[in-house]
Amino acid sequence: MISTSKYLSEIINRLIEKQPYDKVSGHTDLKSYIGTQYEVIGLSVPMQRSILKTGYTFSTLTLQDQLPVWDAIWKNADVYEVLSQCIYFVERNLLKLDANELWEVVRLWVKKIDNWAHSDGLSDIYAHLMEKMPEKIYGQYKLWNKSENPWERRQSLVGMLLYSKKRKTLLPAAKLLDMVGPLIADKDYFVQKGLGWALREIGNIYPEETMAFLNKHCTILHSVAFTTAVEKIDAQIKEMLKARRKEQRHKRKM
Repeated sequence: MISTSKYLSEIINRLIEKQPYDKVSGHTDLKSYIGTQYEVIGLSVPMQRSILKTGYTFSTLTLQDQLPVWDAIWKNADVYEVLSQCIYFVERNLLKLDANELWEVVRLWVKKIDNWAHSDGLSDIYAHLMEKMPEKIYGQYKLWNKSENPWERRQSLVGMLLYSKKRKTLLPAAKLLDMVGPLIADKDYFVQKGLGWALREIGNIYPEETMAFLNKHCTILHSVAFTTAVEKIDAQIKEMLKARRKEQRHKRKM
């Protein structure tokens, strides 16, 4: 077992010492904006990435030896920016780390997720790994799709494609949409946001299949999912789908 106390202290001290020189713009209450229960130092993403790039004392280890260190840090950290450093390390070295070894580590990280920012960071990593091991990771997504943990359900949607323009290989439309269907009635806001996002991204690469899905399900999609799903489609088609939703709501009131 790796002792992480000195590494955690090193990372936290480095993050804190940069705080006076880094002003986060746009959101005065960053913790509330992110929606996390972890402690937040309040550093911008560029500053956090810059700190990682500078490196830590253990950064001299090989990447293979650094991975279990960062895994131990993830499991023991309770500061938002420290957890972000773990994600940024993986992002920075995605092409250099062994995909199977990395997956066995990061697939468990979702269990500590409590906010959309870390969730999306993991989704980017998962989507990259899915290109390397599509069937293996799709099988995990099928399990997460039915999980009681909303962040696992969200990963089964967003982790498929984030972002579609970055993906070099893709699953068939049917497999992607099969992950969306079971969560149409999900009660969690971030799952619904992820569902709409997934439909939008699937639509970028499979427009006909996605439009058929929207035509079939548009009247029962949650407003959060619907708004996100149609934000980039043709204006006339969007208005037609909105009209159908409005008509259905009217019928329900009668």
